[in-house]
Amino acid sequence: MAKVTQCQSCGMPLDKKTPAGTESDGTLSEKYCHHCYQNGAFTMHLDFDAMYEYNLKRFQASDMNKIQKFFLNKMYTKKFMAKLDRWRN
Repeated sequence: MAKVTQCQSCGMPLDKKTPAGTESDGTLSEKYCHHCYQNGAFTMHLDFDAMYEYNLKRFQASDMNKIQKFFLNKMYTKKFMAKLDRWRN
């Protein structure tokens, strides 16, 4: 199985800036970031559309430069988010 490089709930890169969430036993999650997943459970219980809007606003308000935000807005679509493990039907 390929290593997951982005949160499978919100799409953020899993790296030093966005560390992994935790499982119920305290181990690091291999799939979700600390914003979305802690102690073996999702931190927000939103439906797909509400989670998309929440994450999009959070990304746009981040400290990324204008070029990064431009590409993020082009990349971060509902189609992209629907492919993440949490949102696949």
